[in-house]
Amino acid sequence: MKDYSKQLTHSIFELSAEDSLRGLFHQHLEGNPLPSARGIRDIVELSRTIIFPGYFGSSKINRNTVRYHIGVNVERLFELLTDQISAALCFQSADNEAHSRLTLSAEQVLQAQHNPSAGAGASADTSASASAESLAAAVAALSGEAKAGGESGNSAGNCGCGCGDPSGDRKHEQGQQCLTCNDEVKDIAMEMAFQYISSLSELRSQLALDVKAAFDSDPAATSFGEVICCYPGVRAIGNYRIAHQLLKLGVPLIPRAMTEMAHSETGIDIHPGAQIGSCFAIDHGTGVVIGETCIIGNNVKLYQGVTLGAKSIPVDAEGVPLNIPRHPILEDDVVVYSNATILGRITIGKGAVIGGNVWITEDVQPGAKIIQMRPHR
Repeated sequence: MKDYSKQLTHSIFELSAEDSLRGLFHQHLEGNPLPSARGIRDIVELSRTIIFPGYFGSSKINRNTVRYHIGVNVERLFELLTDQISAALCFQSADNEAHSRLTLSAEQVLQAQHNPSAGAGASADTSASASAESLAAAVAALSGEAKAGGESGNSAGNCGCGCGDPSGDRKHEQGQQCLTCNDEVKDIAMEMAFQYISSLSELRSQLALDVKAAFDSDPAATSFGEVICCYPGVRAIGNYRIAHQLLKLGVPLIPRAMTEMAHSETGIDIHPGAQIGSCFAIDHGTGVVIGETCIIGNNVKLYQGVTLGAKSIPVDAEGVPLNIPRHPILEDDVVVYSNATILGRITIGKGAVIGGNVWITEDVQPGAKIIQMRPHR
């Protein structure tokens, strides 16, 4: 029988080499585990139980016991959310922070477009139709200034883990958290958890409007209860609204995990960074994609297979895609039918109707109807 010991030992050394692990290794220091997939799923389920009491969680709830059940679930949610946010903050402060991407706002992109001479190597073209290369150069120059100024997307300083060290002198070894920061991370997580729980009443109001929008737009719906329990669009929107609220509070990693859970369950992919107004409905839903920088107004309805994506993505000098506003804006009262594809930072005007299986990369005027051309006979 052949002895594979030496070959296996060689493979082990190769797989353990520091160079091969760079950017791919997260060291689990004592008390600092990764966020738990089960824990994140429980957070979503507890949030649903609190927002829609009686539809999720205990089946014995009634008007006399609703306050008790909500109280128990809020306490469980606060404890679980604090633990998971702490883990996410520790994860963010690890050396993978060095591999994070700079996010630029729409205002910064406009500044780059109209003032491309702000940085070295920027394009001189300031017209609205500047090429992707020109925009990339301008934005890259601007992003370089942002990095130099310490604005790496972490409001607490260059350390990137909430410690408030503006000098960035605290060095993190590969896969290791800033231990000084961990003394305060629990307090930060508790405050974030409290702020989230304080927003649950508002989240309930938002989701109630989404449920009503789904019910009003679908004659097959027999009751609000059916919509809450059965409709994948409502489930995906619920995960999105929970995740979006956590993202606004500055919670890392967990929001994306929540929307990806809904993606796996429903086939609906909504990035937690998208901005979506009230009374939002997704009918059927399978294959819907809503990108990170989408802005969606009120009373908007999407059907299955709709893509709100990016047309092109400018890159920096190293070829890394820049995180800039790149997805569509849908104004109020827009309807988009099945399998329509809308790409780029374009605006679909108020009340526009987008027919099925169309491809749109230019602005659509308010009230317009875009449909496929009928074949000539």
